[in-house]
Amino acid sequence: MIMTFITIGILVFSGIEVNAFSMKKTTQLSTSTNDNIIGLIQELDVTLYFDYLQGLIAFGPRVTGTQECIDASEYIYREFLEIGLETRYQEWDHHGLHGVNVEATLRGTNTSSDEIYIVCAHYDTVSSCPGADDDGSGVALVLSAAKLMSCYGFNHTVKFVVFPGEEQGLYGSYYYVQEMVENHANIIAVLNADMIGFAPTEEDTKNIAIYEDEYSKWITNYTINVSNRYTDILNLEVIPSGYTGASDHYYFWEEGYYAICYNEIAYNVNYHSSEDTIENMNTDYAVRVSQLIIATLAELSEITERLSPLPPEKPSGQTAGKINVQYNYTTSTTDKQADQIYYWFEWGDGTNSGWIGPYESGITVQASHTWSKKSSFSVKVKAKDIHGHESVWSDPLPITMPYKFTPFLQILEWLFERFPNAFPLIRQLMG
Repeated sequence: MIMTFITIGILVFSGIEVNAFSMKKTTQLSTSTNDNIIGLIQELDVTLYFDYLQGLIAFGPRVTGTQECIDASEYIYREFLEIGLETRYQEWDHHGLHGVNVEATLRGTNTSSDEIYIVCAHYDTVSSCPGADDDGSGVALVLSAAKLMSCYGFNHTVKFVVFPGEEQGLYGSYYYVQEMVENHANIIAVLNADMIGFAPTEEDTKNIAIYEDEYSKWITNYTINVSNRYTDILNLEVIPSGYTGASDHYYFWEEGYYAICYNEIAYNVNYHSSEDTIENMNTDYAVRVSQLIIATLAELSEITERLSPLPPEKPSGQTAGKINVQYNYTTSTTDKQADQIYYWFEWGDGTNSGWIGPYESGITVQASHTWSKKSSFSVKVKAKDIHGHESVWSDPLPITMPYKFTPFLQILEWLFERFPNAFPLIRQLMG
């Protein structure tokens, strides 16, 4: 979040238009849960979120204009591309300060709609600050949302956007909004996440603050409705917290767009310090807040159906063994449209199976691998249908090579080497 509070000028709106639009959206609010929403947010877990967060924090402090900040932008760009989204850089310069916004777009399936919904965060930090909560927490949400939502269809277009220059004066979002205005973009709602991962007490984990202006309260109310309907998963109370212009939603307000900002309820004592680390975050809380934001975004953009196969089952097979010996691993998944499915196994040693298949939906498939070095590995698998829609990764299966032999097992190993055709059953069990 930006270091200084910005005083906001008067916004000019047509009250009739605002009220009419707000009424349109609020009348669309559902009173029942949506199975697609449940499936979508339940796929977000600590592992997926933490991987993105750790990937960003690895660059260290990401002060706008530094190589670390540039490297972080390239990392985010690559992640968006790997997801399969239409991705671009937007470069800007402000009195010698250079920055790069990164935008990924998930096109709506309703070709008659020009509505756009945005989820955003900033990836820059102040100096000497790892920026885990401020705002790695928001960037991890944006990347997680892009990954999970790409598996579904939505009536309206969703944009996933991250900015640098926030800490110096909201420059990244300023230049992004100016481009949107020039392009006459029909942005309906902006969900900005800035510091959503600090919750030191049990009570703090149950609440999330939302900053709003007078005209964007309908989005807050929308989020409250979503939180209430999925309370068994989210367990979050939304606290409307009034007005602040100290983050990237500000310039959307300035240009008349509806926007809100999600922020943890507790003051982060590690704010803008070297202690803003993952260890000082509550990642379970960050995940639940992220689930709330993703559910709100999916409702607003009108989720339609799952396009990709379900995440494959956790691979099944040998969890310990010997190097230079081939082992088999199985998994399966289903596709809602009963399309044929390809599978991709990651072996954890820098190699993979490549896409294998296609197989019929629901069929158990097998892949084999031989490890050539002694270490611990993690096997995971993803799937895609014949149209190219990819699932998220399965849960990983930890692998250890080689066995840690006890003296008894060492004797058996010696016997196996001396008498290779003996003890076939025991030999098979031991790999």
